[in-house]
Amino acid sequence: MLPFVLKTVEEPEQRLHLLGSENSTVDVEVRTELYISESNSLHSAGQTHNIQIENPSVLRGVQDAAYKAFTTFLQQTSEPESFLPIELLSQYPYQRYVLILSVTRSYELHEVFQNTPDTIWMDRGNSIFEYDGYELSLSAKHYILDSSAYLVAPGKYTVFMRRVNDAATIRFYRSGFIDLTGNTPPPLQLNAQEVIEAVQQDIASRESAMPIGQLLMFPQSTETATREVEHLTSCPECKGEVRRINESFFCLECDWDNLPPLKRH
Repeated sequence: MLPFVLKTVEEPEQRLHLLGSENSTVDVEVRTELYISESNSLHSAGQTHNIQIENPSVLRGVQDAAYKAFTTFLQQTSEPESFLPIELLSQYPYQRYVLILSVTRSYELHEVFQNTPDTIWMDRGNSIFEYDGYELSLSAKHYILDSSAYLVAPGKYTVFMRRVNDAATIRFYRSGFIDLTGNTPPPLQLNAQEVIEAVQQDIASRESAMPIGQLLMFPQSTETATREVEHLTSCPECKGEVRRINESFFCLECDWDNLPPLKRH
């Protein structure tokens, strides 16, 4: 999923009406070179001019070039902030953002979540996690510095793209990245290490507050589990009466127990 809207146009100049403003318009030039592809193989295959049904490798190349240009745009325009600036984000009616990291930092964040159930999940191939009531979709790119991270509302910016065919190549041109929404916060530049540490602290605080039933299902450590079991007074499944055998318990009202398995001879 791209964190911006990519639209194709036919002309090098466009006049757009801004959302929420009846008489406000902006003139857009689509003249910045974006990507060049060899066109012979496409012409021989009888492909149309529609980029959406173009050769998949060409489409990927165009999208990757646009994404790289977008990260350069973020470096130049994003505002430094801490993770997450809740007071700033709460001013906007938007709960879902894209967190752009380097591949290395994204891997580290996945490692943090590896043993934490119900914290991270997959949505159409995109890793999404919840933090302080916001849904953050991870996007990893090789050309992002390990020290940097960017937070941006998806769909905030639109870039217009135009293609020009000649005998040997297909050239793609783009506009600048234009904010047509006006109802989302500006892009934010974060410190990647602070992001990792903040998430680690958040997960640690969640685990320390886990109820006894979850602690038994996902024990934090043998020592912690032992301390909690010693004070077990009711069944974590049905709240019924429990009986103790040495260091283990079993329920008198359902099938729950944490007895060690019988050894086979």
